[in-house]
Amino acid sequence: QNTGLAFVGEAAKLVGAGIHVSVIRGNHDAANQMTSSLPLPKNPDGSDIFLSIDKPETRYLEPLGIAIHGQSFRRRSEKANLAAKYPDPASGMFNVGILHTGLEGDTVHGNYAPCTAAQLTDKGYDYWALGHIHLRQDHQIEGGPPIVFSGNLQGRHIREQGPKGCVIVEVDGKNRCDYQFQPLDVVRWHQCLIDVSEIENRDEVYDVYQSWVNDQIDECDGRLLVARVRLVGPSRLHTSLHQNQESMRSDLQAISVAAGAEQVWLEDIKIRTKMPEQHLVAVEMEGPLESLSHVLEGLRDDPKIADMIDGELQALTRKLPKELKGDEEQAAFPLSDSEWIEGMVESAAADVLGRLNDDGHSSWAKETQK
Repeated sequence: QNTGLAFVGEAAKLVGAGIHVSVIRGNHDAANQMTSSLPLPKNPDGSDIFLSIDKPETRYLEPLGIAIHGQSFRRRSEKANLAAKYPDPASGMFNVGILHTGLEGDTVHGNYAPCTAAQLTDKGYDYWALGHIHLRQDHQIEGGPPIVFSGNLQGRHIREQGPKGCVIVEVDGKNRCDYQFQPLDVVRWHQCLIDVSEIENRDEVYDVYQSWVNDQIDECDGRLLVARVRLVGPSRLHTSLHQNQESMRSDLQAISVAAGAEQVWLEDIKIRTKMPEQHLVAVEMEGPLESLSHVLEGLRDDPKIADMIDGELQALTRKLPKELKGDEEQAAFPLSDSEWIEGMVESAAADVLGRLNDDGHSSWAKETQK
């Protein structure tokens, strides 16, 4: 509801300034969704700001020489190829097609209003403005019009990294267009990927992160940077990294605050390292260690591991506040995320093996003294 109110407020500002607004509803704001119960402003010419849900509609902006073609979703899950019924281009005008689509059956973002770039090109429009996919993309076919996903205005989580904003299109007298990305985000998400294969101690990890933060601050242009650190690669520090994850998180957060003057915040640290093969061979796996190793390997390959972890965490899950039981990005225990499951198993394995070998905390202490 708050998102809908924010949209209505901003649309009213545009209309109040005499600017025409043409919007299509997608899967999140179909006719039976978010904005259906909100009072919406009218355009300066009295038309609705949302295009029809019944059939493709064309809006003619005669003073500008622009024709806008589009159709809103009637329902949240729209599986029909809506673009197939869009009208022919208006002669002598700059024709814009607006469409909420997964394009070519995109399964990651939902297969909504599927169509192909070739089909859109064949319509003969001058520009296609697409919504739904949150990543900025251009599917223009050589010789055809721009087919552009502008992406979302603001990254919401670590999976929506980098600059976010809109696309500004300029059209000349011959209907040739030039379009440029305009960042509008106030918070920017980035992942710092560090290969620790050749790293000897955690100070080197911190140095790499410090350098990365400095570079990102220069590029963020005053925006808040939310960073995730991800450590990968085979490393002799594998066990100690997992055992001392909280300590590393605190140190990296301190670097973030000091370097960014409150402009940088560490979202999380993900340790996805593994033990080097030569180290595995050197470890004497006999007796209890050998048995434990087999158990851990079984857990890694067990398709029911998520259910097992869920069962163990049920009592704690029931006590969590509502906001930590939400979608995968906000949930405290994202059991549908295979990478999170893998991280849980690896952290537990590293901790147990480190304690049994008595080389976890001690090796960490040794390497930090170097």
